[in-house]
Amino acid sequence: MKYSINPAVWGSAFTVPAQIVDEHIRLAGAAQIKALLWALRHIGEGIDLEKISAGIGLSGADTADALQYWVEHGILTVDGREPEVRVSAAAEQTAPKAPEKKILSDLPVIKPTNEQILARCKESAEIKDLFQEAQSKLGRTIGYDTQSILLMLCDQYGLPVDVIMMLLEYCTSVGKTSNSYISSVGKNWAEQEIDTIEKADEHIEKLKSCRRLWSRLAKEAGISAPNPTTSQSAFLYTWSHDFGYDFDMIYLAYEEMADHTGSLSFAYMNKVLSNWHANGFKTVDEALAAKAERAKTKESRKNGEPKKEASYNIDQYKREALEQPLVYRKNNG
Repeated sequence: MKYSINPAVWGSAFTVPAQIVDEHIRLAGAAQIKALLWALRHIGEGIDLEKISAGIGLSGADTADALQYWVEHGILTVDGREPEVRVSAAAEQTAPKAPEKKILSDLPVIKPTNEQILARCKESAEIKDLFQEAQSKLGRTIGYDTQSILLMLCDQYGLPVDVIMMLLEYCTSVGKTSNSYISSVGKNWAEQEIDTIEKADEHIEKLKSCRRLWSRLAKEAGISAPNPTTSQSAFLYTWSHDFGYDFDMIYLAYEEMADHTGSLSFAYMNKVLSNWHANGFKTVDEALAAKAERAKTKESRKNGEPKKEASYNIDQYKREALEQPLVYRKNNG
């Protein structure tokens, strides 16, 4: 079958940056694409959260979450500022290669019919029980749309019913039970192959630890948002579980970000933490010592001393840190 664009629709058009398709079409979720397209279509009116939320049929929280994805990837800016961070060549060369992520498509727009849903309930007692339990866990009567999402999580993504039950419990625990959020979490779990109760339980514990980490960071940094966005949660998960960094290390990255940009940017913090991780820095002392060495090298160049190759010898940093102690102070205000 050959498709073509109806010439009649070109009467009114707007520009979409090629980068959106080239780099993000497989990574961005449906809500994120919807929010950006609406913003681009109405760019002359300014990016108004309430208008976008009403235009795409999502809650204000889900819309803000979707827009944050584009902020953190440099597509949208906050108050005209686009944060930048330099990553050393050594970090780029030695950065660990992450395993190739399994990427799934969003759930199809064409949903199963009422007849198909009824048929699946008749042939599978598990599906029927899933719909009944979902109403109890979500605290509301679920209609056709929610039934379609739950059925497709099972049939399209292959998530077992008991895992979907745990997914619903998690969504309820964080107060985000919209169909779009349930679908987004389901896609994420399927991509990570969370297909057993044991895997789901372990993953939920990690997610809870990330939320505790967010609560502490929000308190120390004066961040008003009670919960992290989906993308912020993913960053916290990487920093705490993949990199093995504690709160102090993450807060130091926050301070680095705050020193260089006027708005909260987890993408900036991620560059900083990835740089430290690639260079083998495991503690605040090591990161601060490396910063002192860079400042010392920069000062030497200002004074006309011969350029010295940057070193990432941790033992050397520790020795210099003892000679010129650095004090790390968290913001408790």
